[in-house]
Amino acid sequence: MVYQFKRREETEGCACLECRNVATGTTRRRLGDILLWAVGFLRTHPSVVAVFLLLAGAQFVGHLAPMAVELAMLPVIFVGGMFARGYTAMLAADSLSNETHTRGAVAKYTLRRLPAVFAIFALSGLVTIGLMMGIVALALFVLIVDTGWYVVLGISALLATFVLMIVVLVKFVLAAEAAVIGGYGPIASLRVSWGIISFRRRTTIVLIGLVVGLLFGVVVSQLSIATAPYPIIGNETVRDIAFGLSNATFFLSSAVTTLVFAHVYVRGVLE
Repeated sequence: MVYQFKRREETEGCACLECRNVATGTTRRRLGDILLWAVGFLRTHPSVVAVFLLLAGAQFVGHLAPMAVELAMLPVIFVGGMFARGYTAMLAADSLSNETHTRGAVAKYTLRRLPAVFAIFALSGLVTIGLMMGIVALALFVLIVDTGWYVVLGISALLATFVLMIVVLVKFVLAAEAAVIGGYGPIASLRVSWGIISFRRRTTIVLIGLVVGLLFGVVVSQLSIATAPYPIIGNETVRDIAFGLSNATFFLSSAVTTLVFAHVYVRGVLE
C-alpha cells in the first residue's frame, strides 16, 4: 500500500512529523528552497524527465503529422499529462518522507487514481466554464444597455465574476495532488485544496506567478516560432526544431511546477 499524506485530523494515531515518517527539512523549506529542491529532484529521478519528454515527443509528432493524427494525439497527451502529474507527485511525496516505493508500485497506484483526477478536472472545468459564460453574458449586457447605472452595475458584476473565477482556479490548484498523494475523492480533494491555499500567504502569490509566467512563456514562444522569419536556414526546418525545443522546455517546466505543487500540498497537510 502506497503511503498517503492526509490532513492532521484525518491521520490515524499520532500526527507528529516523526510518527508520520516525514523527512527532515520538509516543513522548513521556503518557496525558493522548494524550487531548488524541484530542480535537483529532476537530476536524481530520470524517470520523471523521461515521462515528460515522452509527452513532449508525442506533441511534437502530432505537430509534424497530418491534422487527423494531431487531433488523435490530444486525448493521449491529456491522459498522459494527468498520469505524469500524479506519478511525479507520488515520487515527490516519497522523497519528502522516509517511505520507499518502487517505480512500478507508484505507476500502478497513479493509474488507479486517474479516474479521481479526471473527475476533478471535469468538475473544475464545469465551474470555470460556468463562470466564463457569466463573464460573457455580463460583457454583452454592458455593451447592450445604455443607462449609466446599469453600465456601472454590469461592469462591477463583470469584475467580481472575473475575480471569483481566478480565486476558484487558484484555490483548486492542489486538488490533483490531494487526489493522488492524499487518496481523497474528487469533492474532498477540491475541499482540501481550497483549505490549503490561502491568499494571505506569500506562497500562494508566488504559485500564481509561477503558473501565469509558465503560460505566458508558452504563448510568447509559440508566437515567436509562428511569426519569426528564418531566411538563411529555411523556415519549416528551423520552425520545427524551435517548436521541439520550446515544447521540451515547456514540459520540463511543467515537471518542476508539478513538484512544487506536490511539496506545497505535503507541507500544507502537515501544518
